[in-house]
Amino acid sequence: MSETADFDRDLDAWHEEKRHVDELLHMARNLDKLTPRVEPGELSVELKGVEQLLVVLHGSGIVELKATGDRGGPRGVGYRVTKGVSYRAGAHDDTYVSRPEVQRITHSGGKAIITTHRVVYMFPNRNRTWEYAKAVDVFHSDTVSQGWGASYIEVSNRKNSSGFIYRSGFARTVRDRLVIALAVADGTLEDMITALETERAELERI
Repeated sequence: MSETADFDRDLDAWHEEKRHVDELLHMARNLDKLTPRVEPGELSVELKGVEQLLVVLHGSGIVELKATGDRGGPRGVGYRVTKGVSYRAGAHDDTYVSRPEVQRITHSGGKAIITTHRVVYMFPNRNRTWEYAKAVDVFHSDTVSQGWGASYIEVSNRKNSSGFIYRSGFARTVRDRLVIALAVADGTLEDMITALETERAELERI
C-alpha cells in the first residue's frame, strides 16, 4: 500500500473518530432531547420517577451466552462508567469473537427499551429487565447472527450472561445511548462529558 493510501486511510479514521466523539458529546449534553416519541399504550412498562426513555427497539430479541469466549481488546481513551463498565470511543469491536456458537437467541420479535435506569425486553405477557444497579459487566457482540448485533448485561441476580439483539445498522446508536444511560444511572455523566471533551481536544492536536 502506498504512503498516500496509508495517509488517506488514517485521515478517514481520524475524521470518523472525531465525528463519533462529537456525536456522543452532543447526546450527553442534550439528554432531554433523546427521548423518542411513543404512542399511548405502546410500552407495557411505566417509567419510574425521573427515569427517561432513550431507545425503543422493535423486532428485538433475547440472546444468552452459555459459555465465555475471548473478547477483543478495547481501543481508545476510556473511563469508568459504573461497576466493571468502561466507555471507550471507537471500541465497538470489543466483542466475543472466538466462540460465537455459544450465543443463542432464545426469543425474537419482541420490543426492547433502553432507559436511564434499565433495559427492558417486553414479551407478550411478561418482561425481562436488566437493572443497571445490578450490572457487573456490559459488553457487545457482532457475531450473534448475520445482520444482528447484541448487547449483553451481566447482572448479579442471574447466573448466565444475557442481553438483547438489534439490527447491525443500529449498533452504534444502541451502544452509545446505552453507555450514556449507564453514566446517568451511576451519576458519572459529567465525568463522561469531561472525558469526551479531553479526547476531542487531543484529536484536534493530532
